[in-house]
Amino acid sequence: MEDWTYNELFETIEEVYKEFLSQNRGHRHAIARIVDDFNNLGKIENIIVDVAIGEILINHDKVFIGYVEGITKSLSEFNLKEAENELTLDEIKDLSRRINTVIEGLKNTEVDYNTSAE
Repeated sequence: MEDWTYNELFETIEEVYKEFLSQNRGHRHAIARIVDDFNNLGKIENIIVDVAIGEILINHDKVFIGYVEGITKSLSEFNLKEAENELTLDEIKDLSRRINTVIEGLKNTEVDYNTSAE
C-alpha cells in the first residue's frame, strides 16, 4: 500500500462519507461518490475500500443490489495471503474479521433494486 496506511484508509473513507452526507444529497449519493472517488487504488486498497463501504452499507435499511453483489463477490474471492507483504499480521486478522462481518451483513440486508442514487 503505497499511499495509505491500513487504518488511515478506513478513517478517510468514513470521514469523506460523512462529509458527502453533510452536503444533504443523501446516503445513496454519498456512497456513489465514495465508490467513484476511491476507485482503482490498488489490489489491497480496493479490498479495504469495499470493506469500508460494506461496513457503512450494512447499517442501512436497504442496500442497492449492485453493491451487494459487487462487494460480496470481491470480498469472497479475495485471498488474505495476497496481503501478507503489505499488511501486518494484526491488520490481516482485523481485515479478515471485517470481511466476514460485511459478507454476513450483506447476506442479511434488504436488497434495493432501484438504481437511482437520490
